[in-house]
Amino acid sequence: MKKTFVLLLVILSLVACSSENGDTDPIPLERKGAPVSFSIAVPTVSSTRIADPGSDAGEHDSWDHLLIIVAYTKKEQGTVFPDDDKKRMVYYDTFTKTEFDSIAPVEHTNSVLSPDTDHDGYHDFTMYLPTGDCHVYGITYSEGCGFNPVSYLDAIAKDGKDHNADITGMQITNDYATGKTDQVAKMVSVATGYATYVDTSDPTSKLNGNRLLHISLDKENEMKQYWRMTLTRLATKVDIQWDAQSAYEPATSPEGVTYTDVRINQFVFRGGAATTGSGYGRLFPALAAEAAGQTLTPVGGNKTFLNTSEISRRNGRVYHYTFPDGTNSKKITFSLVTSTDIVKDKTSSYYTFDLTNLSGGFRRATWYKINVSIVGTKKKDGTVTIIAFN
Repeated sequence: MKKTFVLLLVILSLVACSSENGDTDPIPLERKGAPVSFSIAVPTVSSTRIADPGSDAGEHDSWDHLLIIVAYTKKEQGTVFPDDDKKRMVYYDTFTKTEFDSIAPVEHTNSVLSPDTDHDGYHDFTMYLPTGDCHVYGITYSEGCGFNPVSYLDAIAKDGKDHNADITGMQITNDYATGKTDQVAKMVSVATGYATYVDTSDPTSKLNGNRLLHISLDKENEMKQYWRMTLTRLATKVDIQWDAQSAYEPATSPEGVTYTDVRINQFVFRGGAATTGSGYGRLFPALAAEAAGQTLTPVGGNKTFLNTSEISRRNGRVYHYTFPDGTNSKKITFSLVTSTDIVKDKTSSYYTFDLTNLSGGFRRATWYKINVSIVGTKKKDGTVTIIAFN
């Protein structure tokens, strides 16, 4: 049920310009920073469709930009590299999917992306960065879909302060790619992740999982830091299927009644925010929740699904894709309109699936399937609390 984009980040070399003995290659004068090299791999042909016995909902791969963000917690001053923007704490670069798939090296102002010359799925990427401590993030997305992370990054103040909270708190609209013919594909192709330290020689190392990358010119540290970044699908799928056929069967209990008409007119997915729109998700929901603790505010909105045909009101299925926001404030409400052999006029009841206590939280890249079976037994309005999915 989870498909991932994997970016393996390896610091291959962190070298100074050239030593007195001339035993290191000089860094080009136009490059301003230490060369940090990463080995990047993404599937050349990916399938983000989750295992679903139903029909294909269009969950194929569709992204056109890869964005890599470096956000400093601290920059070192007075190093051998000139820093024309000492107060700048957030750096980034973007590559189109065409550039990523190019068979020739792609050079940007301060970075180089090499082709997959070995045909093993890996590309070498080098970015020239100031020395200091930082976190590294990655995002895949499509332009023209109501989400512009580059504009957001450009607006971050260059004040010498740590802006990692601005990165981990970035939001994305739940109306992403609305109106596009491949909206589902574009939505499920949004993927995010962040780099963590990996000690391949010692899996029990306490440094494993550390997100703080130290960029240094210390030759003793060359080729000793290994970093991995996994970009995971962000969108979550909520799948509701209902069947009211059993409601028309003769009642067997003393309290039962025989239904002559049963309809589900609509479902409403409620994301927890006080808004009438679809709201937003967060690009890094786990990190945002970790930073905010219990104070993280829901930003997910509401989405109504209307059943317009007679058949769908009795038996049907609806898919809803949403970006999680790091909170558990999720509920699904549906209205049941009925007529019985006793009450000829239709009456409405409302039932809610409460996911606020869901074990493990409302997670990214997860398929939640709810089967609703409506039987001919009278029951008042109520709430069904879902703690876990089997």
